[in-house]
Amino acid sequence: MMKIKRLMKTLPTKCRPYNDRKTEVPRFRGNGRMRLFGKTAAAFAITVSICGSLSGCTIFDGSLESLLYPPKLTETQTAIYNALILSTGEQIDLVYPAGGEYRSAFVLYDLDDEKTDEAIVFYREKTPTDSGESGLRMNFLDQTDSGWASVTDRPVAGTKIESVNFYNFNEDVTIAVSCSVLAQTEKSLSLLKYSDGRAEEQFKTSFSFLEASDMDDDGFDELFYVNFDTVMGYSHARILGIREGQEDPVPEVLSAVPLYRDVSSVQRVNRQRLNDNESLLFIDYSKGDNAYGTQILLSYKNNLTEVISEGLGRRANSNTPLLYSTDIDGDGRIEAPVTVALLGYENRTVPEQLYSVEWYYADENNSNTITKKFTTYVSTGGEYFFYIPVRWQGLVTVEKSGGTVSFVKYDEGSLVLLSICVSETRPEGAGWTRFGDGNIFVKGSESDDPMVLTEDELRNCLIFF
Repeated sequence: MMKIKRLMKTLPTKCRPYNDRKTEVPRFRGNGRMRLFGKTAAAFAITVSICGSLSGCTIFDGSLESLLYPPKLTETQTAIYNALILSTGEQIDLVYPAGGEYRSAFVLYDLDDEKTDEAIVFYREKTPTDSGESGLRMNFLDQTDSGWASVTDRPVAGTKIESVNFYNFNEDVTIAVSCSVLAQTEKSLSLLKYSDGRAEEQFKTSFSFLEASDMDDDGFDELFYVNFDTVMGYSHARILGIREGQEDPVPEVLSAVPLYRDVSSVQRVNRQRLNDNESLLFIDYSKGDNAYGTQILLSYKNNLTEVISEGLGRRANSNTPLLYSTDIDGDGRIEAPVTVALLGYENRTVPEQLYSVEWYYADENNSNTITKKFTTYVSTGGEYFFYIPVRWQGLVTVEKSGGTVSFVKYDEGSLVLLSICVSETRPEGAGWTRFGDGNIFVKGSESDDPMVLTEDELRNCLIFF
């Protein structure tokens, strides 16, 4: 089972700019990490405030990067920095990628399959030229018998480096530098190949979503990315990689398909492998205004085609967390969630509505067909989900009071069939039983109504994390 969590956005930190090692950055962070980040940010703000008071300054005039200089560089970094200054002069500021595995201004990597690593240093000119460039640049340095030496230097298109990554579209190493530009929603991507002391740009594009994966299981990388087509007026999904049979292979777009017109931003992509050549891609996206959806694509040997999947939409509010397509029952198939207003809530405003969640999968033999697998209720904080029995569907609704959710027959009698409470302590009143070892308590009905669940049904229906 995969844990259903609300996606929490966290800001990338730049606290380790001189760490040469790869650092893993979790894609999803929970509330505890958000609290930790809040404390760190507060401490940082206080530190800056104190420093400003001691210096007598009332206005902060400088870049964040200048505050992050460590007291001492490592021996390797010192040697690289000295070689860089010999090439560029001293009028530069080091620049740190905001995200990704490599957060240092100094990136060491074997770019040409020789015995030693090369170095890439990101920096900004303090006095850029009048050509309109931002002054953001990257310098490549190689090791010689006498130490480090700068071999080539090139501009970086953008005002901020978002990340640097290394891919293997074939046997060679491809350097991927993504940047952002002020007032632009999409980022830029530049793919470079380093060889014989030269860094040649092989491909350039813009993107709003980017993820690397071996899409065709051939042992080499492909990039799945999304960008906005200004001519057509909506976003397209594309696969970028090396086309078979090229004498001098370079990365190129292998296929592209349009996304739905209501796609505002793609949030994540899940891949369900069907066989050696085919995969289903579940694209979770935002429509804006707390509305979301899933579009399913079929990838066959890196060729994308659309699967008919309109209607896989959902809402999120204070009662229902933001949900993504996932293999919710662990059967190897990915299911896409769809929210449906529960009985009695159809005509309420979106913030007031309570939802059941239907889960749909694509038929492996006919991917143009989607089928509802089951219906659930998902708790507000994602602590549990409850399979709604078939005999309840269309006859039972939900009432919520504080942390307690009650499943109630939707008729004149309004019989409470089951109550579930998430609490650190046992709720007040009789009849509550702790479910499992966690902080979930349940209270069944003593009625002999056929709608009441047996203990076995309850254990099968209520899944918690």
